[in-house]
Amino acid sequence: MKNKQMRYASWSLSLLFALGAFVFFAGYYCYHLVYQEQFQLFMFSFDYLAQTTHKPGGFAEYISRFLVQYFYTPWLGGLIITLLLSIMQRQVLSISLKVADKPAYIPLTFIPSLFYWFLLCDEHYMVAGIVALVLVLAAVQMYNTIRPAVLRIVYVLLMIPLLYLLAGGTCIVFALLCVLLEILKKEIDTRKILFFVVGCILLMLCAPLVAKAILPQYPLSKLWVGVDYYRLQQLFPSTIWFLWILIVCIPLFFRLLPDVQKTKHSFIWIGIQIVLLVLLSGYGISLRADWQKEEVMAYDYLIRKQRWAEVVEMADKKAPSTPLSVAFLNLALCKQGLMADKMFHYYQNGSEGLLPTFIRDFAMPMMAGEIYYHTGFVNTAQRFAFEAMEGIPDFQKSGRAVKRLAETNIINGEYTVAVKYLRMLQQTVYYKRWATQALAVIQDENEIELIPEWAELRRYRTKTDFLFSEEEKDQMLGILLQQDYTNRIAYEYLMAYCLLTKDLSSFFNYYPLGKEIQYRQIPKSYQEALIYLWGLTNKDLSAIPYLIHPEVMQRVQEYGKIYATYQKSEPMLGTQFSDTYWFYLHFRK
Repeated sequence: MKNKQMRYASWSLSLLFALGAFVFFAGYYCYHLVYQEQFQLFMFSFDYLAQTTHKPGGFAEYISRFLVQYFYTPWLGGLIITLLLSIMQRQVLSISLKVADKPAYIPLTFIPSLFYWFLLCDEHYMVAGIVALVLVLAAVQMYNTIRPAVLRIVYVLLMIPLLYLLAGGTCIVFALLCVLLEILKKEIDTRKILFFVVGCILLMLCAPLVAKAILPQYPLSKLWVGVDYYRLQQLFPSTIWFLWILIVCIPLFFRLLPDVQKTKHSFIWIGIQIVLLVLLSGYGISLRADWQKEEVMAYDYLIRKQRWAEVVEMADKKAPSTPLSVAFLNLALCKQGLMADKMFHYYQNGSEGLLPTFIRDFAMPMMAGEIYYHTGFVNTAQRFAFEAMEGIPDFQKSGRAVKRLAETNIINGEYTVAVKYLRMLQQTVYYKRWATQALAVIQDENEIELIPEWAELRRYRTKTDFLFSEEEKDQMLGILLQQDYTNRIAYEYLMAYCLLTKDLSSFFNYYPLGKEIQYRQIPKSYQEALIYLWGLTNKDLSAIPYLIHPEVMQRVQEYGKIYATYQKSEPMLGTQFSDTYWFYLHFRK
């Protein structure tokens, strides 16, 4: 670089970029990274290493999975992504300055990293893509250190098949960059350049064909790509091709764009580019970031960690709107003993916001299984975990699912099966300690009873065989409750299901089943439903045979007057009574 000022400016911009990336991924978008971790199971074993690296691009896959396992800790995931994006930017800068020492165009080198930043806002884009690019760009940097032209050519021809093995189809970026750099160096004649280009093309074409002969089980289309850049295997996004071309073009821009000689003019030009990049960043993030999914993933993470109070705090700041996030909130309220009193203080959208219906997917069952597990449907939770893991598009195992399968088998007394899963978890970083403790515990039945969660689920889980029906969840909850009438969670979920489906006759019939729970007073939502039912056939509300709080009595009378007086009463009632069951009953579908 031409002077120290530009060098300091270069590093300052890189540090600012890294800070911005870390704040975004560790502070605002961290749950997308946690989401990535749960759909893999990185194990420190030779078998796992061989299984991952036996295909083209397998080394990049292995490194990326090693890194992704640390996404279990959100801020650490943000730090890893920041380092990868920053390393790629410095690599592109190093290669570009070798082509032309024009520091006025330093901001252009941030474009590929920004582009991958935008891609990572989609949870289906994999970290393996950026790991492969870092490997390939490192090989290009090594190429730039070799001075004799013949040695450079030999190096490139040897590295193409090696990089194909290590980084898959991304090696095309290496080939294109090296050909471009060699042409720009003008150190060898046209004929040798032509042979060089033909050699690179033949190697790029032959590598997947040779791989197909060795690995016939893989389709040729898969071997051309190698690395899993995108979780959905049937798709290869055109954005990846665009990114590769963009990386090759940046050094070319350095050569073609006019040089800015004066330092003062250089800084002005850099400032203009920075402003444009900031605007591009804002537009790209607004276009690609899915904040609704981030919210659901945040709820899922907190539920997974059983941080019930934080779930409620999150809902108090911003009411959840999707069925799954509402279902998570209701579970958190129930676990804290607040659902029967406060569930209608929040937006409710029917029974799907209580017990989600099974969907043939890999993400939804993983998340929804948490609700069934904590409500006592242990076998249903086990089925959801198994189906989710089997449905992962890139055919990986899931640390989260394997842990849940181990738990459900321990609760059901299937220790032989549980040991199989626990042995797998012992080969990981974050699940090893838990698995080792669980293996020690299952040696003694009495020890299991000392773990409150497992002991409670053993007591409340279904003891009889029955076919779980998605259309008859109230009956499933009823079966759960009949086994133990002190099961508060089953009772409150049954009552909530009746209220949310507006089945007040069933609510009235099931209500006496809660006498074993011994509430200090009738929960608020139950009071509101009971007084509404009483008012349908009785004019004297004071004669109701239940202990109704005076405030509830007063509010139902005020509500009734407004509802009966005004034809379009929803806006007026919403300001005062949106936290009541009556408002949900009349104005929510």
